[in-house]
Amino acid sequence: MKLAGGRCALWGALAGITVAAAMTAAGCAGAVETPPTVYVTDSPAPGTPGPTPEIGSVVISTNAPDGRWTVTFKKPLVSGIPEATAAKLNDSIAAQVNSYIDAFTGGSLPAVPSGGSPSTLSGDFTIALDSPTLLSLRFSLLTDVAGAASAVGKAGSINFVVADGTKVSLKDIFTDATAALPTLAGQAHTALAAQLGSELKWSGAATSMSFFETAWAMTTTGLEFTWAQGDIASSAAGKPSAVLPWSSLKSIINPSGPAGEFVR
Repeated sequence: MKLAGGRCALWGALAGITVAAAMTAAGCAGAVETPPTVYVTDSPAPGTPGPTPEIGSVVISTNAPDGRWTVTFKKPLVSGIPEATAAKLNDSIAAQVNSYIDAFTGGSLPAVPSGGSPSTLSGDFTIALDSPTLLSLRFSLLTDVAGAASAVGKAGSINFVVADGTKVSLKDIFTDATAALPTLAGQAHTALAAQLGSELKWSGAATSMSFFETAWAMTTTGLEFTWAQGDIASSAAGKPSAVLPWSSLKSIINPSGPAGEFVR
């Protein structure tokens, strides 16, 4: 009995539970139920950012049945984040790229002149921002229409909240988009005038947010805007671009919105 009693005492000490009263009543002769094993794991802190998206690419190449046009487009491909979220981002990106292609191929492109070349669209992308919270991608499009004097560079963009794959519109980042317009116009015109001088053909007036929405991106340094070749400056200026520092936009950025992390 001493040996049995010793084992009961040992079990009680290891389990950290006082069992002396039960042992006295039962003489430790009955079977003792083994306490369950509890595993404790560390949980991520609430709001902890997930992984940074990995950005690959796939090349789309297609030709018109009648040889009127050709398209080559390097499309972004997102991975490295939860599969459902990556699929949502990739679907949005595919829709955007398809819209660029459809706008080109669905236009009234001329027939290929004898001995000439078809109209072409060449598309590419660069990464403006890739973080665990935000993804901003720039699109570059070069269209060369058969018979035209020269090719024309155009710009586009797409922006996301990474956590849930939500596509961000420019208006989403401001407390009041209408009230933000004069600030954007004034700062953008000042920046472009300093860069381009007499090449700039834009007076600085912007009557709606659509003037800025075609190609905009979030970067670590500021809010970036790009315009198509020839839209606001001479063709010689290429695709004009301006980055407005976050510090200069603090009064119009919604601190609870997608870009709030840059002005808090």
